[in-house]
Amino acid sequence: MRRPLLAALVLLPLAWASTSAQESVFALQFLGVSEETGDGRARSLGVLGVGLDETRTAIVLNPATLGGANHMSLSVMAVAGSRETSDMDSQQRFGMARFPQLRGSLPLFGKVVFTTGFMAMRNFRGEFTLEPDQIDDLTYAQRFERDGTLYVVPVGLAGSLGPLLRVGATADFMLGTIDEAWITEGESLLPLGSRRRDRLSGITGTLGVLLRPAPWLEVGATYSPEFDVQRERRETLESAAPGGSSSTPFRDATVNSTFRFPKVWRLGASVRLGSRLLLTGDYLWRQWEAYGGSSYEAEKVGNENRAGGGVELNPNGRVAFRVGGSQWTWPQYVGGERLRETTLHLGVGIAIHPDMGRLDLALEHAWIGDLERNGLQERSFRVVVSISGQEEWKRKSPRSD
Repeated sequence: MRRPLLAALVLLPLAWASTSAQESVFALQFLGVSEETGDGRARSLGVLGVGLDETRTAIVLNPATLGGANHMSLSVMAVAGSRETSDMDSQQRFGMARFPQLRGSLPLFGKVVFTTGFMAMRNFRGEFTLEPDQIDDLTYAQRFERDGTLYVVPVGLAGSLGPLLRVGATADFMLGTIDEAWITEGESLLPLGSRRRDRLSGITGTLGVLLRPAPWLEVGATYSPEFDVQRERRETLESAAPGGSSSTPFRDATVNSTFRFPKVWRLGASVRLGSRLLLTGDYLWRQWEAYGGSSYEAEKVGNENRAGGGVELNPNGRVAFRVGGSQWTWPQYVGGERLRETTLHLGVGIAIHPDMGRLDLALEHAWIGDLERNGLQERSFRVVVSISGQEEWKRKSPRSD
């Protein structure tokens, strides 16, 4: 499957096929599009939320953040929008929608909080169709389809060690599937599908800390080590006619293997300037150079990094206004160069009755890739909505804000 796909990726700018499921043209390579994210508040500030003192949502990447929660919380987030993909000659527009986060937290005993949920990591959706071709007098067409998601189910505990320090840890159960298929159809030809399905699974962990060295300053950090991922790869050649996938494949082979998944560091801080203004920023670094799995037709893979920051104005304690920016260097190379994303973030947050939760709305305008450097570029417009519902729990927070 590798050689035809490499050739198709070269022709990709001339062969886009519109589909609402497609997240990004860059999702066709490597491990697709990252969905690593904080909640709507963090998104509108341009950050992952590593250094935010946050007790009104359960959607967090720093498990220590939840150590100050004294309410049971259930949080969900959805993302929708559109993107415009361009090469030197043409443009195409696509839509997208997904639900990358669902998470809850529950205060237990003493100063301990339990958390679990669903966190999407990466998304692989995409497809394209090549121009029809001929062999002798037979006309045929080929299309490539890619689908799947890599996600984590975190199960962890968090707590406060006095008024200045929170700590947290999660066991992260990673699961996912990457489905790829070349479909060949034509006049007087049996429709054939050459399919590859990779099932991935592994267990890692995340350690987090949130420190308050001064009343106006908070500093956070997380670390997740390298870990082994088990891969079951099944490759089949089968009929692509309606109902054909349920019949016995013409060829069927399964191979099991193990590879290393990279470690990741996240660092962040937030500064309060009085009671109404907050400044925050954070940084992510993931060592993809140590990745031992399939490149999935990526030219080359390098270390991933992300930096972002923003400002929040909360004039009355109920409605907050936010603006931020971020720069993300993706792991895959495109056109021989690194792929970079620059994003402008805007948003608003509305408190739902005191201690009952929060509604957050974020608007994002992202520029991904560059025509001169990568040969392709995308402009993406995204709307992010997250909502958290809370119910008062028995124990009191170890710190009042």
